[in-house]
Amino acid sequence: MAFLKKVQLLELKIDEYLNLVSEAGILLEQLVKYYLNNQNDLAREKCQKIRTNERIADEYRKQIESHLYRHTLIPENRGDVLAILETTDSVINQVKAVSVDLINEHLQVPEFLNSEISDLIRSSVNCVDELVRAVRAFFYNIHSVNDHTHKVFFYEKEVDDLAEKLKIDIFNSTIDLASKLHLKEFILSCEKVSDNSQSVCDRLVIYTIKRQL
Repeated sequence: MAFLKKVQLLELKIDEYLNLVSEAGILLEQLVKYYLNNQNDLAREKCQKIRTNERIADEYRKQIESHLYRHTLIPENRGDVLAILETTDSVINQVKAVSVDLINEHLQVPEFLNSEISDLIRSSVNCVDELVRAVRAFFYNIHSVNDHTHKVFFYEKEVDDLAEKLKIDIFNSTIDLASKLHLKEFILSCEKVSDNSQSVCDRLVIYTIKRQL
């Protein structure tokens, strides 16, 4: 019974950790919407919430890792679980980086790019959302992992396509070169959210195959 309680506690911590990652993505989309509408106070509020989510998620990750080692839980898959947690951590870290840079660097977004920027962020957040679903499936419904990883790969490609079009539109515009380069750096940072999500899914695909052998 004590062992079962330890496993249940571990599952609860993993669920809470993944909730924080998912919420960070939702907050990023809200932040960008407010930022593009010049609602800067609301945008900063969302940025602070993302910072808080990232900090708490990091604490949960460390607790989960400690729990796995101290109680010798799922030893046959422990290395895979730790790798999933560490790579998923890179996703929420990048979400925080995008939000903090946007707020602190006062990115100037021409109004004609608002719609494209919003689409880019939405697809990046879709990547995060499907990644969280894929990780949950790895723990609770292994047979549906590939359904979600497939969607992450789809959205990652969509982000790449949207980012490429955005960069073309930016450099074909008449805004000054410094602004063009600043916007490009922001877009690359957004792309990294989906790239990191894809990297986690690359691992998930392999670990899922291992568990099913």
